[in-house]
Amino acid sequence: MMKKYKVLLLTLFMSNSALALESDFQENVVVNAKRQEVFIKENRVIFYDNVVVTQGTILIHADKLTVLSSGGKGTEVMIATGNVATFYQELDDGKKINAESNEIRYELGRKRLTLSKNARLRQADSEVKGDKIIYQIDKQEMIAESGKNESDRVITIFTPEDTKTK
Repeated sequence: MMKKYKVLLLTLFMSNSALALESDFQENVVVNAKRQEVFIKENRVIFYDNVVVTQGTILIHADKLTVLSSGGKGTEVMIATGNVATFYQELDDGKKINAESNEIRYELGRKRLTLSKNARLRQADSEVKGDKIIYQIDKQEMIAESGKNESDRVITIFTPEDTKTK
């Protein structure tokens, strides 16, 4: 049986007071792309070419975005894919979260981000890398997982405070 390394990092980068901007989740989600296809019976929309998604300070860039809607308003699931799809958000304390992977799954109703394939999440000078990162946006909680191979690992880099500025 292959071992899977998991790291649960509760508020790894932030102090308890650093939360996602609550106002972000009250904002409309706006998708801007070169082209879109709508499949009404399937409750599915696909956006292509230089896709940009905004919701307050949240910003997602992707080559392709698939939006699935199975419930009411605010329950959509957005799957952003690309050579590198990116996610950005500013926190209440002004710190910024940057994430990237080949696939980003943003579940609006659950306020959850799942980064798959070459996942990386950075805040300030610290970062986590793995095959998969599940990031609970509103709680600032994260789980990072390695790939299926024994040699795959989750890597976390903590950058010390710069003592030269003191």
